Amino acid sequence: MIKRGKLQKAVRIGALLAIVCMPLLSGCTAMASKEQLQTLEEAKRAAEAAEADLNACRQRKAELERQMAQKKDELSNLQNDRETVQKALQQ
Repeated sequence: MIKRGKLQKAVRIGALLAIVCMPLLSGCTAMASKEQLQTLEEAKRAAEAAEADLNACRQRKAELERQMAQKKDELSNLQNDRETVQKALQQ
């Protein structure tokens, strides 16, 4: 029991030290460098371009779905006409 308590205390102290020392070891700076800002700006432009492409694809998909619905409706009408003609021919 005593060893377990000491081990738990040592783990807690180690975790606390790790949390406290993490910012010191990570090398964070108060301000971003010009290269980092440029990289961020390029990533932002790439994301905006990707979103524009996505919107264009969504619009194209909606247009194609609308055309497909029209074609299905047209097919249904033509099939009905065909059935009507076949029935008329059989009489």
